[in-house]
Amino acid sequence: MIKKFWKHGSLAFLLLAASVFGSVGAANAEQAEPAKQDLNILTTTQLRKLPPLKETDIIVPTGKVKEFTLDVKEGKWELVKGTTVNAITINDTVPGPEIRVTEGDTVRITVKNNLKEDTSIHWHGLHIPNNMDGVPPFTQNGIKPGKSYTYEFIANHAGTFMYHSHLNSVEQIDKGFYGAFIIDPQKPEAQPKFDQDITWMLGGWNVDDMQVTGVNGTMSNKAGMDVERPNAHGKMTDMAGMDMGMHTAEGTGSAQMNMDYNYWTINGKAFPDTKPLVVKKGETVRLRLINISNLNHPMHLHGHDFRIIAEDGHPISDPQVMNTIDVAPGKTYDIEFIADNPGTWVFHCHELHHTMNGEVEPGGLIGVIKYEGQLAVQTQTGME
Repeated sequence: MIKKFWKHGSLAFLLLAASVFGSVGAANAEQAEPAKQDLNILTTTQLRKLPPLKETDIIVPTGKVKEFTLDVKEGKWELVKGTTVNAITINDTVPGPEIRVTEGDTVRITVKNNLKEDTSIHWHGLHIPNNMDGVPPFTQNGIKPGKSYTYEFIANHAGTFMYHSHLNSVEQIDKGFYGAFIIDPQKPEAQPKFDQDITWMLGGWNVDDMQVTGVNGTMSNKAGMDVERPNAHGKMTDMAGMDMGMHTAEGTGSAQMNMDYNYWTINGKAFPDTKPLVVKKGETVRLRLINISNLNHPMHLHGHDFRIIAEDGHPISDPQVMNTIDVAPGKTYDIEFIADNPGTWVFHCHELHHTMNGEVEPGGLIGVIKYEGQLAVQTQTGME
């Protein structure tokens, strides 16, 4: 059974932060002297003064054709060092390549099915002709193995969207068959400016149901019980006999959906292999959150507040300030924050079973916000 690392919630994560990020510059941790604090970070005044996004009322076709090819096939994917799974890749990556176009562009996407089963792609949240929606048996037949299918439509209003399998979709999506679809405004000069524009796709993996390659090269059987994986301290953890399902309170987490996810990823990678978001003090950062998994993720940012500026691709006229947002399955949110509190901070799921890799913590849905010029943080995982 998975160890109950997170029994005491906030206290547990404080202990996690202490163990993962360590104390800067000290081999033997000692009591740190209080740092001089910038009083401007004590309120959200500057954040609340930022202008909101604007809705698009009119779109004129640009006359430009943006063409993409998506090669869908089975392949190996490393979720985190030492854990490689059988996945469905798009152009050899998980997630598939981000598709980025402008309002009014004609989008032409050819999907090559190199799987051993039928598939299709649904353009989640887009306003498209019915026969381009990618939903067998209603709008098309499945794309047969070895065959191709071309989708074509005009890009609708700006926003954050996604694409994913819509045939045998539970299995195919949970093996990595998805990607982000971003539409930029025709008139960017009328919109707020951001110093960084980042997308995070939040995914879940049932490693127990897949063949896994351990760090020592051993292969597991379907039950996944023969694999040794490194824990956060670099030691090998024997998975034999372990119950791989998530165990949560009744009606919550994995119990709610009867899902057995045990690995969680941001853009296809689990912590500590998630890519840090490096910022400069004073930058305004737009972060697009897309939940492709089948469970909710209450994402919590340390050391900062943020505003929700869009939901499901639609601007919010009166953005709400918060530090935790519950991202439900299939939802997209755009948030913004001001990088005004230098340091190394975490942005993580507060369903704390989702910050584990199997039975190993810390892992999963933990992103790191790192300010430029900060000293390297020495940790027991070797991450900087």
